Amino acid sequence: MNETELILTSILNCPRVDLYARELDLSMEQKDRYDRMLQRRANGEPLQYILGQCDFMGIQLDVDARVLIPRPETELLVELAIRELKTLRFGRPLRILDLGTGSGNVAIALAQFIDRARITSVDISSEAIEVARRNAAVHDVEHRIHFIREDMVHLLQHDNPDGPPYDLIISNPPYIKTSHLASLPRDVQREPVIALDGGEDGLYFYRQIIEKGPRFLERRGLLLMEIGDGQGPAIEEIFHKNKYYSNVRFEKDYTNIDRIVAAYRKDVLWGI
Repeated sequence: MNETELILTSILNCPRVDLYARELDLSMEQKDRYDRMLQRRANGEPLQYILGQCDFMGIQLDVDARVLIPRPETELLVELAIRELKTLRFGRPLRILDLGTGSGNVAIALAQFIDRARITSVDISSEAIEVARRNAAVHDVEHRIHFIREDMVHLLQHDNPDGPPYDLIISNPPYIKTSHLASLPRDVQREPVIALDGGEDGLYFYRQIIEKGPRFLERRGLLLMEIGDGQGPAIEEIFHKNKYYSNVRFEKDYTNIDRIVAAYRKDVLWGI
């Protein structure tokens, strides 16, 4: 659907086919709302914020200016996590650490698709945590997700707050270079800068997660992260400088760009 159709189906609460299959008249209130929504879009506000919702892996999530809008590329991250976790045959719950939860999209999708998933979701923004909690409650998975309002870097510098190590650490961290933020598309600039700013070279959070992550992972535990266009070689070098991982590999997105990095914690850690 185009954006006008999406706005109309939202206002009329009807499927797209009804826009053309039968005559639907807008009330004066609906016309005013339609005009306001079009004006907001013309002013550069993201469509998802205007609609108040977005789709992620078939799950409808509430989104607003407090959270990053989930992207289709992040679905690839979750799909890979699901495939990998389903190969684990032990009977206990699967322990997952979700760093930078935002709207809760990754955690909620994992909880919906993997019954054994028990997830700790971390975000520095109390406002994002509020949105994520609401989304988890709507989809009836809040009892399997423990939300923590914390700076992920600060958390990784301390002991695991939830006890035993995790089978998976998953993250779509901020990865835009600070100097590039001002040149982002106008609608992207409306999203929380804290969810976009990856530091001077865009790699700050990758260094922190890769360096500190092994203490939080089970032996042969998996680290999965979404990465930015062209960041693969630099991130591969960070892994190679760190002796606690094996089997580092990259997965491509729909445009044949390296988009996901996966690595396993080694069985034995020395000096950590």
